This record gives sequence, structure tokens and C-alpha cells, in this order.
Amino acid sequence: MAEWTETYRGVVSAWECDIVEHFTIAYYFERFADATRNFLELIGEGDILGPAVGTGPSRLYTTFTQELRAGAGFHMLSAVTVVDANSLRLAHQVVDSASGRTVSWVMENLPIPASATPDMRRRLEARAVAWPGPELPEPMAQGAAEGPLTARDRVKPWEIGEGGTMSLAACIHRFSGAGMQFLSSIGMNAEYMHRNRRGFSTLALDLRLVAGANAGDRIDVRTSIAHLGNTSLRYVHRMRGAGGREIASLVQAGVHLDLDARRPTAVPPAIREAITKLLTEA
Repeated sequence: MAEWTETYRGVVSAWECDIVEHFTIAYYFERFADATRNFLELIGEGDILGPAVGTGPSRLYTTFTQELRAGAGFHMLSAVTVVDANSLRLAHQVVDSASGRTVSWVMENLPIPASATPDMRRRLEARAVAWPGPELPEPMAQGAAEGPLTARDRVKPWEIGEGGTMSLAACIHRFSGAGMQFLSSIGMNAEYMHRNRRGFSTLALDLRLVAGANAGDRIDVRTSIAHLGNTSLRYVHRMRGAGGREIASLVQAGVHLDLDARRPTAVPPAIREAITKLLTEA
């Protein structure tokens, strides 16, 4: 039967909130990973499809329409939306449990393993639902310039997920740290944010996973600016391993946020000038 399945229910802990005072994006992705595996298990396809999660190229496109802050209860609904020759598209809704409002939408493309049978494909196709969320765009343009180094470390043993490689949350934590390094380089550093009660709030993420990373692997992230609006910014992170091996990329779009009003506010002239210079040099 085509329907949405509840795949996660929990709460935002205070320690999971960031400098912008709302749920850190890496912890959303930790829940997305749980929801995906729970969904495959709940529909009876976990034995074949579960081991394939995180082991091949995939894409997650996420939009955030409302904040979740410390103490918020939320749950996730998941469903199949598309089954094609080589991939399965899953959808997740993050729902504020108190209001019943969907606050985030996720589209996840997963590779279908060669071991999948025709019967499995038919079962998945029978579960497909219409997608009620924002239209899934074409992959965002990333440009040629990779930008300066914004993160460098090594994968820790405790960051390995169920698939045997670096978890989604660990990947996004690095991109978040790279984002803060990048923002600091244009003047939006911690002092600026605390003194002016300003921050960067993410509205959309386009994550492409290319290959896994193992415990002990070196991780490098480089970040470049892609767009500057009145209140908005978009930048591109590229994650590589030793020898330049491509692991993942993330296009991150968001706004310069007034932390008290909880609304977008104009990028100030000094920061705008620094970003414009980077765009000119790209």
C-alpha cells in the first residue's frame, strides 16, 4: 500500500543546538540515516537494501522551512517516491510533533544493488507515493574553483556508521566546521556573531556522496563562494581524501540571520565587500 511510515520519533537536546541557537544540521542527518534504515526494515526490504545504504554514490537534497530549537519534539515520515533502473528515491518529512507541521523536506537517491530482484522492484513501485514537498531541483552548479582549505583532520573510529564507513552526521559536522572557517574569513567570525547577534541559517543543502571514508583516512575540505544576495549566501564545500580522492560535496544555501528577530537581515557592507572580492577572483 502506498503510504507514509513513521520512521523516527525523538527530541532536540540542548547540546545538539549550534551558535545560531537551533538544531545543528549534522544531527538532522543523523536522524535521516536512522529513518532510512528504519524504513527499509519496516517495509521488509532491509536485508537487501540496508547493506547498500552509504556504500555507493547517492544524493540528499534537504530544505528547511522552520526551525527546531532545544526541547522540540519531532518525528519523521518516510516513503518511496520513485523507482528507476538504477536507483531508489526515498522521501522524508521532518514533522514538529506539537504542531503537526512539516518543517523539513528530504529527497534521498540511493543506488539499487545488483542483487535486487524483479519482485523487490515491484514491491517498491507499489509503495510509491506522490511527493507533496518542494520540487527537487537539478543538482546545483558547483563551479570550477575549489577555494581555500577550510577543514583538515582524520576520520575517528567512533565516527564510523552502520555501513562501515564515515557516517552522514560525521560528514556534515565537517562541512559545518568548514562553513564556520569560511564565514570567519569574510568577517562573519564568532566575535561578530556574538556582538551583533547575527548568524548564518541554512535553508537548503544539496549533498552528493561519491565514496566512503574509513577510520584513519585524512579528510580535506575546500570551500568557495557561489552566490551573494541581499540577505542570502550560497557556498560550495568539496571533501577529498589523500591523493585528491573525491568523497563528497555539499552546496549550502542560507541567510544572514538576526538571532533576536529570527529573520533574515541584510549582509553588512564590510562582509559584502569581502564576498564580492572572492566572487570576482573566482
